[in-house]
Amino acid sequence: MPCSSGELWGHHLMPQKIELDILLPNGVVMILKCARDQTLQQVKNLVWREGPKYPYFHLISAESDYVFTSVTSDAKKEEFHDETRRLCDLHLFVPFLKLVEPNASTRQESILNSQISVALGIPVNQLDELEVPEVISFRRDAINLCEEILDVRERTPENRAMYAYCAELDRSTNHSLFDSYFGGLVILKVWLSPTYTITVKVHLEANADTVVRETLDSSAKKIASLDNSNKQCSDYVLKICSRQEYLLGSFPITQYKYIRDAVRREEIPQLEFVERRVLYDKLPTEPFHIPAYYRRTYRTSENELPLTPQPDVHLWKLVGNVRVQILWATFINATDNICVKAAVFHGDEQISSTQETASIPNKNPRWNETLTFDLPNTEIPRSARLCVSLCTVTRSKKKQEEFCMIAWGNVNLFDFRGLLISGKVRLDLWPPPMSVDSMIFHPLGVTGSSLDSEGASLQLEFDRYTGPIFYPAKSEIYDLALLADRYEAGKVNDDTTPVVIIHPRPTEKEIATLRDLVERDPLCEVSEQDRIIIWKHRKFCSTELPGSLPRLVGVVKWSCRETVAQFYELLRFWPAIPMNTALSLLDCKTADIYVREFAVRNLDASLPDSDVLDLLLQLVQSLKYEPYLQSTLIMFLLRRALNNRLIGHYFFWHLRSEISGKSWLDMRFSLILEAYCRGLCGHLKDLNKQVEALEKLTMLTDTLKERRDDAPRDRLKFLTEQIRQADFLEVLENLNSPISPCLELGSLKVESCRIMDSAKRPLWLVWNNNDSLANTMGVGETAAIFKNGDDLRQDMLTLQVLRVMDEFWWMEGLDLKLITYTCLPTGKQVGLIQVVPNAQTVYTIQRRSTLSAIQVNSKQLHKFIQEKNKSEAQYLRAIDIFTRSCAGYCVATFILGIGDRNPDNIMISEEGNIFHIDFGHFLGHFKKKFGINRERVPFVLTEDFLYVIAKGAENPRKSPEFQEFQKLCGRAYLIIRRHANLLISLFTLMLPTGIPELQSISDVDYLRKTLAVDMSEAEALNYFQTM
Repeated sequence: MPCSSGELWGHHLMPQKIELDILLPNGVVMILKCARDQTLQQVKNLVWREGPKYPYFHLISAESDYVFTSVTSDAKKEEFHDETRRLCDLHLFVPFLKLVEPNASTRQESILNSQISVALGIPVNQLDELEVPEVISFRRDAINLCEEILDVRERTPENRAMYAYCAELDRSTNHSLFDSYFGGLVILKVWLSPTYTITVKVHLEANADTVVRETLDSSAKKIASLDNSNKQCSDYVLKICSRQEYLLGSFPITQYKYIRDAVRREEIPQLEFVERRVLYDKLPTEPFHIPAYYRRTYRTSENELPLTPQPDVHLWKLVGNVRVQILWATFINATDNICVKAAVFHGDEQISSTQETASIPNKNPRWNETLTFDLPNTEIPRSARLCVSLCTVTRSKKKQEEFCMIAWGNVNLFDFRGLLISGKVRLDLWPPPMSVDSMIFHPLGVTGSSLDSEGASLQLEFDRYTGPIFYPAKSEIYDLALLADRYEAGKVNDDTTPVVIIHPRPTEKEIATLRDLVERDPLCEVSEQDRIIIWKHRKFCSTELPGSLPRLVGVVKWSCRETVAQFYELLRFWPAIPMNTALSLLDCKTADIYVREFAVRNLDASLPDSDVLDLLLQLVQSLKYEPYLQSTLIMFLLRRALNNRLIGHYFFWHLRSEISGKSWLDMRFSLILEAYCRGLCGHLKDLNKQVEALEKLTMLTDTLKERRDDAPRDRLKFLTEQIRQADFLEVLENLNSPISPCLELGSLKVESCRIMDSAKRPLWLVWNNNDSLANTMGVGETAAIFKNGDDLRQDMLTLQVLRVMDEFWWMEGLDLKLITYTCLPTGKQVGLIQVVPNAQTVYTIQRRSTLSAIQVNSKQLHKFIQEKNKSEAQYLRAIDIFTRSCAGYCVATFILGIGDRNPDNIMISEEGNIFHIDFGHFLGHFKKKFGINRERVPFVLTEDFLYVIAKGAENPRKSPEFQEFQKLCGRAYLIIRRHANLLISLFTLMLPTGIPELQSISDVDYLRKTLAVDMSEAEALNYFQTM
């Protein structure tokens, strides 16, 4: 069992009563019987009550002079300054505490480090042990960034409120949504008290202050009766009813996402009048603390080197080729002979020959063999990496050698400063990926060691030099580009004459080819002839076709310094590129750090926070492709996360759910999260309460798994008893929802919580909504499903793409009434799923009038809609909603290749919205039985669905409603197809997740097939309609 998997070493849950050993400052050990949920303050009180019974207790000072310390289950010593913490939440290695006098000068830092350790799930002092230059530099730069942001964010109460509570903004300023909405005016319902409301109409461009003024003008007498003091518009703010979101800032009212979504649902937005001082009183005011490591002076042998370029030692003056000495390997798990294969890569392009060591027995293998590659040292590109593979060697029946990868690793040839690698390097290798097949190298894998102490390890040694060798400065690169241009122009012998390079304009045919290449999907093959055209007319591409940059990056000869220099000179003046293009430059195929920096700068300049939030999942995953901790992308995401609390919330959970404790990547993510947590200041406590709540639920479900043989009634009784305990209720109540941080969860409705019937026994949890108007709004309860044992990342990705598709349809004026719930992984195979209220599975509805488990009634779905929508207008609206949402999901499930579609995985709301759940199979990975596909149709459109669409008509396929439904599906399909490049990029960026059904580019190729990217629009529509 992992060391931190329970409340006490060896126990998921601490026993109700424990014997606690306490070492007093006088050297005496006191034994106390304590309850698991006692706080440290209660334990301390007990010590001072029982202490006089022990010898020499009179020598001890007052209890306020001491704090408890102990060793936690992750083998770290910790001082517990927060004495409200309970014994069961300390994660002790053994039930032992020691009383010590705290160091007053480090008390604040110890408390903050303890809070950050809770948030990260690892002791923060582990990060202090990483005394390598890259980590030291990053942590200091991150503190500087935090200081810069907090200087503005914490300057005024208004700024603090904007960060903490500002309602989400929509990137769109298009008012077409409101054109037919009450003559271009926005109607708002404002609650002045729980029993009194005002309806106001404001112009589309009106801001929140205008709404406040209109409300005050319309209800002056009522306001006077509520409060006799004279109130100004500036004394009030508008809050979204039932949510902790406020309409702050001077944005048009129609730019708030809540307002737009309400109008889309044909509802009147509901707002609450709140005094501004009430909002400001809720804001935490803890100051920013500069950590000790920021002030520390590091002394290591590595950073004592003269790290400045030496005039007589230059990369472009090095003689010889790249080489590495393979010394030995340890912890080899193999029975056959083994060898090491190695090659130099740039991204997924191999730029050197493959070299291999001799094949030797697997026991204590030592090679001491030098591998020399056919890549000159002078030609090493900035982002080159050495890829090594430990392989078993066997003989085939034809007596040919066959190699099978058993471990792999990648090493950057330049460090984050541009310093060429030298000397000995220990590389802890990674196990082979799932889709290993005939793979020898894994160039798209992460660089650095795996940190798996039980895995294979390889000792390498690179050439040593008389001084540090850096990659040439940009000025030197641009000078080389000028020389290369002069050579192309035939002016190589005339060094003093300025040269104006005249690039011939491409022919109309070549321009058409270039434009076609820009528009084609990111995964299309580029012929050698097209590659020549792209490079030949690179200057035309830079000025006339900025979106061609990914194609140009793909044709650069990275093993030729002159070519690389010419490309960098072009990149230097490359115009702005659209978001889709910039995203495609952050995937696995783009290795060059300067190109990635350019892409991030373009995203930073063009993306509003709403788009960053939409793309956050992919941007976090692309961090795995960053060769260094010091990167523009990391700083970009940190800046946005610390300036926007909603972005920061999901940024935190996306990173934390990826930490497994087995790779250098975990340390990278932990360092990023540490920087984020330090920038949260007082908001860190809110986040920690969510972390502690989820840890409690994880330990509880682990215990329930051990009781799987108990009767369901006994398991439910155990669940109820546990969550009624004080320590559970303390962390599970009155917290912000991890699924939606703007929703405040109140008291837990224990009687409504239950264990669900699915295989992993998830928990169904119900809370009361803390908001004063929640019951009035009909949202007095909030339910969520907690899962422990399922990988929810595939569901999260699918739901995100569904939301993106819905946005595409809306941009084209097509409303398909899509419901997409939130699914949030919060750890390894742990997460939360939002519950959509007032909805049932299609299977449950189908079986309402049957007794047999295998019988279904195809008319029950239509009957259900009729029962829930009594009036004619309600019924017609529900049928329209069903038809539209059914069309949306038919198109989406076809394009994404979503499998395992059965009536238990499709739900319908009382208003007629149909939506899918449980996306365990996608991209065409359909379920099979005995090697045969169980699913024969590309999407679900059963007879009961058709019966609803046709409004209960017999022979629904011949009804006019079905003909309109087909047209609707065709229109929706073509809209998504026009955005094929973005969809493909979204999935390509998700390759490093390790999702079983998204392992390689070949999996993403499924989208090229369903989107018919190589067909014309008419051909594609015909392809879709004939499926």
